[in-house]
Amino acid sequence: MRLFIRQNFRSFYKRIESIGNEYIPSGKPIIFAANHQNALMDPLGILFSSKEQTVFLTRSDIFNNPILLKIFTFFKMLPVYRIRDGKEALKNNERIFNTSVEILEAKMSVALFPEATHNDKRRLRIFKKAVPRIAFRAEEKNNYELDLQIVPVGIYYEEYTHSNGKLFINYGKPFTIKEYRSIYEANDQKGFKALRERMEAEIKPLIINQPDLEHYDLYEGIRVFNRPNELSKLNLKDNTLANCFKADKETVNKLEEFYFNKGNDISDLDNKYSAFKHECDKEKIRVIDNKPKSAFSIIINSLLFIIGFPIFIFAFINNYIYFKLIINFIKKIKDPQLHSSIKFALSLLVNFIAYPIHAAILWAISGNGEWALIYLALLPLTALFANKYRYAYIDFMYEFRLLKFSKSNRFSNYLELKKSLNTVLEKAMN
Repeated sequence: MRLFIRQNFRSFYKRIESIGNEYIPSGKPIIFAANHQNALMDPLGILFSSKEQTVFLTRSDIFNNPILLKIFTFFKMLPVYRIRDGKEALKNNERIFNTSVEILEAKMSVALFPEATHNDKRRLRIFKKAVPRIAFRAEEKNNYELDLQIVPVGIYYEEYTHSNGKLFINYGKPFTIKEYRSIYEANDQKGFKALRERMEAEIKPLIINQPDLEHYDLYEGIRVFNRPNELSKLNLKDNTLANCFKADKETVNKLEEFYFNKGNDISDLDNKYSAFKHECDKEKIRVIDNKPKSAFSIIINSLLFIIGFPIFIFAFINNYIYFKLIINFIKKIKDPQLHSSIKFALSLLVNFIAYPIHAAILWAISGNGEWALIYLALLPLTALFANKYRYAYIDFMYEFRLLKFSKSNRFSNYLELKKSLNTVLEKAMN
């Protein structure tokens, strides 16, 4: 099923990139230690950006349903029990950790999220003890000759909840735990602490980490607004996710240093950004859009949308009921970090179950098996097209409104607000 699910996963996102894959050791036991941002999509991101057939350790509460227990175990997932699951449940971790050690002894890989829960902010939370416990247990059992490799991983989403977003997987250089042996043998808790601190130090450079939660939304807005400027400053000409990540990280780090560490007054930047964003929201344009597209480009794109509209309608008719059902189901889920995972899982069910039923009905009505097979092939392809079409149309409308706005008298005020914001920002960035 790997090939089928991987293709659906890649189609779910507009773009997926990974760097540092050359750091992943071959033929050695590996623990992938990653920041946790987006429920099921995080392990799938690691699984489909590396060649390893990885066993994932995840929160135990998703295994409570007997059917889900069988499904998740089949997909090489093991439960980790936390104090909130009850003291009695914690005893089950002994069996899980022993199984993890056996996997590592077979020179396979396991993956854990040291934060133990996903996070709706671009920041690293306090690490738990699961990784150190498994790592030291595995090496101790094998007299520290296992050569266990811990690979730090940074996961970065452009947008968490919707499809057609961008996903960036950032692999760091592996390290071993041999240097912490003496600390661990003298005091196991100090050994755990030392390893947690090392993992934190290795993962932080691989992610966007925003410690100033009081001004989190401001950092997020400036991060996006300043990206074109920072890409230019860093001479990063290709608009790859790796380059965008570098530019975003540079912006956040400089803002953190100037405002959070040095204690400079952030109110002027906040006011300038709020005024600029208010103007953008009023005109329904994006803060990141630098200059309007040409009228010729708008006309060409309009023609392409007209040409693709019949395909969109075909997909809309065949998928509208599933779209509504998924949206209504999502509305009942309070945790937004679960939304994309649920959308992806339900879209797999539609592909696996609903579409074959569509084709079978057509076959039963028409008696033509060839047409039914063609119809079955068209259903997922046109659904994918319709999803990309929808988001492309949203982007197109932003570009159209910006071009229209640029011809109005109000545009000069927009440019003035943007210039004023850049002036304040330059002071912090330099």
